[in-house]
Amino acid sequence: MRVGIDCSVLHGRFSGVEKAVRGLIGGLAETQGEQELVLLCGRKPPLDLPLPSGMVWHCSDFDPANRLRRIAFQQWELPRLAKRLGLDVLHGPAYITPVHARFPTLVSVYDLMVFLYPDLCARANRVHYRLVMPRCVPRCERVLVPSAIVGSSVVETLRVDPARVRVSHLGLDPIFARSPDAEEVASLRDRLNLPERFLLFVGNLEPKKGLDVLVRALGRLREGPPLVIAGKRAWGVGGLDELIASEGIQDRVTFTGYVPDEDLPALYAAARWFVFPSIYEGFGLPPLEAMASGTPVIASDGGALPETTGDACVRVEAGSVEELAEAISASWGDDALRESLSRAGVVQASRFSWRNHALDARQLYAEVRHGP
Repeated sequence: MRVGIDCSVLHGRFSGVEKAVRGLIGGLAETQGEQELVLLCGRKPPLDLPLPSGMVWHCSDFDPANRLRRIAFQQWELPRLAKRLGLDVLHGPAYITPVHARFPTLVSVYDLMVFLYPDLCARANRVHYRLVMPRCVPRCERVLVPSAIVGSSVVETLRVDPARVRVSHLGLDPIFARSPDAEEVASLRDRLNLPERFLLFVGNLEPKKGLDVLVRALGRLREGPPLVIAGKRAWGVGGLDELIASEGIQDRVTFTGYVPDEDLPALYAAARWFVFPSIYEGFGLPPLEAMASGTPVIASDGGALPETTGDACVRVEAGSVEELAEAISASWGDDALRESLSRAGVVQASRFSWRNHALDARQLYAEVRHGP
């Protein structure tokens, strides 16, 4: 049995969806099964990952960073490539499969933001996914989702048979389970010019992350903590600097830009608290990364965050400036709460692994090919 996995989304600096696809590939490389896995990519393999026997890259001549070229590959070239390679199943691990596929398909859907919160989505994503997903997702034999709330949305919004939807939580990179030493943390602190004690946010800078809510909440705290914002400026946050200035907290905010994965454990370890005020998440990797690193978390109730973070964090209502300000004020100096949530967070994060996610995917490959 040959399974093709569309890896064309993997390019540039990885964030949520790219990390999920990379985690799936890593988990599949660590597990065994009867399937032969063909990783379909652009001009060169996007991951420097040793692959076991039965798992190979297949490169095609296109630039995955060019969105229109990537769409053309997915919709017109993949069906022909699948036939030529003798694929029995195709897995689209990033929302999309060929609309006119004439072979069994499986798709991973991480959220339905473009349908539920279109104003919080980049225009290119909104146009692309709203056009293609209703045409390809209901045709798939199975739909893999990272949380129950996304599964319900897929059933209700895209009218997919619930029997075809499977929940499989995402995993965490093992690097977050290790404790960086004091020298590593100190080196990162100097390199990024970090405050001694600070509140940390990690993620793409975009409207759905609730950074405006966080800035307004800190503006209400005259003696609030310093804030470090780590992530690339994705889109829709052009007025963030002006908002920070209008709230009078520009001296308390540090932007690090994108921080590579290898530096994230030290960054989480350096933080006193991690805050994640997202309006909606289909899963939510950053708060779990912080938990795995032993950093206590303040998180919103947006989307799947209550499902993934459980009771191991301080919970606030998504979009509520008042609740977030109160939570930060009450939690910042509470050492007993910090220690309690640090321990609880490590336990909560340990429940998620890419190996388990990959085993679920392998099971679905068999179901798609042979039936349940």
